[in-house]
This record gives sequence, C-alpha cells and structure tokens, in this order.
Amino acid sequence: MADNRTMAQMLQAPIEGYEDAIVVPPINANNFELKQPLINLVQSNKFTDGEARDWLDKEPPRSILTWDDLVSKFINQFFPPSKTTYLRNEITTFYQKPNETFNEAWERFKGLLRQCPHHGFPRITSTDTFSIP
Repeated sequence: MADNRTMAQMLQAPIEGYEDAIVVPPINANNFELKQPLINLVQSNKFTDGEARDWLDKEPPRSILTWDDLVSKFINQFFPPSKTTYLRNEITTFYQKPNETFNEAWERFKGLLRQCPHHGFPRITSTDTFSIP
C-alpha cells in the first residue's frame, strides 16, 4: 500500500507516548536534504527504550519548546555538575599510563571526550591536553 503522507508529515517527530513534553515546531523549509547516515541512524532504533525515554516520559506537558530547552534538560538530567566536573578534570589531567601505547592512550582520551560531550574545550585545547611529554 502506498504511503500518501506529505514530506512534512513524514518528518514530524513521533510524539505518541511522550505526554506532549516536546512542542514540535512547524517545518518551514522548502528545500532540504536528508543525509543517508542520518537516515541509517534513525532506522537503527538505537535510541528507543531506556533511561532517556523514561526521563522524557516524565517531563511536564509542553515543557520543551526549543532545541536548547531539550539540550539543557538532558544535560542536567544525565550529566549533573558533579559528574561534569569529574569528567572535565579527567580530561584536563590526562596522562599516558606506563606501558600504555600511544594508540591506547589516544583511544582512552577520545573515550573521555565522548563521555562528556559538553566539556566545552575547544578542539585545540583538547589536542594540547593530549600532547604527551
């Protein structure tokens, strides 16, 4: 059976089961492109169920009006200040362990950056921090 929905209808975020926490803005663009990696990511269903969905279900109705609202609430929920401080300290005091190869150290450092995506360090600062004496 053919899907007769418009592009705008297909691109609307699913809001069923979210208790209307997210106010879905209208799509004002007439010309845009969806990149294949983004489509693959969405289709993989990696972000369904779990802790983030439980958190979102508990958000009050119409409490997320902008992308910045969502980011702020998400960070506050999953990265409390104590965790952020700990991870930022781990990044700024990073050192290569004895008997650790350069590649192992680099992978461990990148892992720290991934654990704290909102670390706020410019890329050059991160590179300088990784510089091993």
